[in-house]
Amino acid sequence: MKRPVFSDWNIKSVNRKAAIAELLKLFPFQSNTQDLLLTALETREQAEPTIVHKGIAMPHCRSILVDDFMIAIGKSEKGIPWPEEKVKVIILFITPVKPSGPDEHMKLIRHLAKLLRMDGAEKLLSADSPIEAASILKFTLQESKQNE
Repeated sequence: MKRPVFSDWNIKSVNRKAAIAELLKLFPFQSNTQDLLLTALETREQAEPTIVHKGIAMPHCRSILVDDFMIAIGKSEKGIPWPEEKVKVIILFITPVKPSGPDEHMKLIRHLAKLLRMDGAEKLLSADSPIEAASILKFTLQESKQNE
């Protein structure tokens, strides 16, 4: 599942909402689109936090504001409360609302779950760079100043 991914391997935020906002800034969105997506993602996280492994969160949503998958991975050395348990790695994704959307959304979740189950979680938590993390997740890293 080769998908382009943006990354920030040095998240500075100290809370969940700010960390999600920090990752959304990696995408080429207008600020009002970022705000709407932040609201959708944070609402989803308030309802049910998506900690998929100790230290790894996977906030996600579907939205009419994107035409294709938008994926970002981030890492915080200090950890971010989510809400009580701290996470160090965040895999954020937004999938488009379209007829094939639900199936593609679930396919991506299954892909990530399978990789994380097969010792990928430990590898991801100890990855030294976004390039290594993207490789573990079988993604292609997008060129961006944040990836350095």
